[in-house]
Amino acid sequence: MPIRRPIPAGRRRVVLAVAAWAALAGPAFAAAADPGELVAAIDHLRQAGEWTRALAVCEQALRDHPRDAELLRRQVLILADAGAVGRARELARELPADPVLLARLDADVAAQGARRAARDPVAPDADPYAAGDAAVRQLDAVVAGHAAAPAVVRRARLDRLVALQAAGRSAEAVADYDAMSAAERETLPPYVLRPLAEALLDRQRPEEAARLLERAGPATPGSIPESESDPAIVLMYAYSEAGQYAKAKQTIDTAAAAQPVWLRKPGQSKPAANPHRSENDLNAALLRGYAGLLADANARLAAGVHEAPASANWRRELGNNERSRGWPRRAEADLAIARGLDPQDTGVRLGQLETLRDLGDYADVEPGLENLEAHYPRNAQVQRARRAWDRERGWQFDAAQTFGRGNTPDYGDRDQDTLAALASPLLADHWRVYAIARHAQASLPEGDAHRTDAGLGVRGQWRGVQAYLQALPTRGTGDDPTAVEAGFDWAIGDHWAWSTDASSSGADIPLRARYYGIHGSTLDSTVQWRASDLLAARLGVQAANFSDGNRRRAADLGITGRVLTRPRLQLDLGADLYASHNTLDGTAYFNPRRDGAATVTAHLDHVLVERYGRTWHQLVDLAVGSYAQQGQSAGWVADVGYGQAWQPHEGLGFGWRLGWHSQPYDGRRETRATLELTLHWGE
Repeated sequence: MPIRRPIPAGRRRVVLAVAAWAALAGPAFAAAADPGELVAAIDHLRQAGEWTRALAVCEQALRDHPRDAELLRRQVLILADAGAVGRARELARELPADPVLLARLDADVAAQGARRAARDPVAPDADPYAAGDAAVRQLDAVVAGHAAAPAVVRRARLDRLVALQAAGRSAEAVADYDAMSAAERETLPPYVLRPLAEALLDRQRPEEAARLLERAGPATPGSIPESESDPAIVLMYAYSEAGQYAKAKQTIDTAAAAQPVWLRKPGQSKPAANPHRSENDLNAALLRGYAGLLADANARLAAGVHEAPASANWRRELGNNERSRGWPRRAEADLAIARGLDPQDTGVRLGQLETLRDLGDYADVEPGLENLEAHYPRNAQVQRARRAWDRERGWQFDAAQTFGRGNTPDYGDRDQDTLAALASPLLADHWRVYAIARHAQASLPEGDAHRTDAGLGVRGQWRGVQAYLQALPTRGTGDDPTAVEAGFDWAIGDHWAWSTDASSSGADIPLRARYYGIHGSTLDSTVQWRASDLLAARLGVQAANFSDGNRRRAADLGITGRVLTRPRLQLDLGADLYASHNTLDGTAYFNPRRDGAATVTAHLDHVLVERYGRTWHQLVDLAVGSYAQQGQSAGWVADVGYGQAWQPHEGLGFGWRLGWHSQPYDGRRETRATLELTLHWGE
């Protein structure tokens, strides 16, 4: 804080009048006035923030009183007040020894370095942390060199928090904050609260970050420097990451509404766009995307790009939103434009790498990520991208277990199905080798039937295409040959996809058929059209050739649309049609000559918990409709399920589901209840 000369109460009215005259008369007053009156007038102008006038009066007075120590001291203080701390320190060294003043100026210089490190852009090839690290070293020197000045030391330690965050050293900033006493935390000055809140967010402590920013209060329009962003943005992220969406929305929407769209600057006839309004609007759109309101976010981002087509920020976030909506190729195009507008934007480059991952185009991911790590090793987003990529290219393990109880012809009274697969890390950017095992068992009225397949496979992945080939020797009831299976998934574009799976000894052949020594080959092919995350349709065909001569052909058609989107809550409704035909009837397994079903479906996804990679969902599925079988009366069919998905941390997920299914078989209603358990480890 500026060091001011106290003004005796008896002289206050005189000083106010003198200061007013000094501001108006300037040099004439300086030549005529007593040095004491000059000092008092200068102090008053400093207290009012009139540094330019105070400096003019002081320098004019120094022409007539060049050796006056108090005037020389005021000159130094005014320069320090105005931010010219380097020049102030030079002049202070020419004055009689004043340790307190020099300590204050040393602290000012170091603090200015901290502010510049947090504010000023970094040259493309420069070390982004150099300025922050240098400011930390300067402040450490101030603390060490002025231990006898507690006020200076405290201020330097507070400024050090700002410098640490600017240097990407949030862990150290939070450690220093944790070491403070409760009283020290309660008296933190406003300029420290925001960088400290950002550090707490980096360390995943959003509630504490929000409390700090709430103390700072909202910034008034016009008070935010153009080189800084609105503190409301950080508060929005704190609320959002703490799971308080309503507060986050109110905070950013209020801040955006408070900022005028246009600003009139002195000397300019035309208004200029207000960067703080644009930035607040952008973050309001991003918040909606984080809450799952992707369509709303997309509309806002597209409008922003239309208004500011040369903005790398708007274009980048539009691309990231498009990727989230399932349009990676469109995202790739917009991110390329954003990269051209700002080649050094870290968010753009990370978005491009994530788009390559979505497309399965892995060759450039590792080099691109290594390049980012070389330049921004302390960046939290870069570190998260590294962890996600290492999980995706590393080992993958999946397991699923289903237990069934009921009285259906294909599953009997009790059944179970087990699947486990372990895939190797990514090889040569395209390949994985994996081991897979499947086991199915059913307690049929005529006896138990079971089948176990275990073998090896290889999966390849290229841009938009995945393909696999696996060989699974088979053991169990009946006499099946080794299953050779292959398939592919081809994302033809952002809206169309085609997948096909074929097996020489299909696992979809009913266990009842295996019990009687019947096996067969299967083929399943599906074409999907996906408008966005809100609407999709599919057409599938299936074929099974049984060893007893039966040929089964089936087709299904489905459409699904989002009818409700709320933060952390989504409801999809759909309709499905199914029909099949068999060349034989009267076989040992359920095999109607013709049958079909029409159902309406509903799927509810409710996010109970979502916090830093930890998620907990509850899922409700419902399908009801009508089933018809040739030669039998039509009847209702229903499938109901409730489950939960839990991800305790990124890369590990568990799930369970209870299901109930009822359908007429050969004119007799039969039901089946299931318990499904799943595990996934990897990315």
